[in-house]
Amino acid sequence: MAQIELLIKEYYSRHGGKIIDCPFQPGNLKISEKACLKRYVAAQRKRFETFKVEDLFNYFVSQGLSRCQQCPIINNLAS
Repeated sequence: MAQIELLIKEYYSRHGGKIIDCPFQPGNLKISEKACLKRYVAAQRKRFETFKVEDLFNYFVSQGLSRCQQCPIINNLAS
């Protein structure tokens, strides 16, 4: 467990400037700029449709991506 914490600290020390706190996702999501751009592109391609109650996984994925469609942070990252 201590080794994992050391790896996380090392990653943040190397890539700390490329990690952002996403205010639009629940749970204080920390995400890389590259992953943020990928989520934005996926959100633009995804067709949001009504899901059946039984399909909770796709429902929650689409709810998370729908927040990425109009994200103002992406404009700062793209420039």
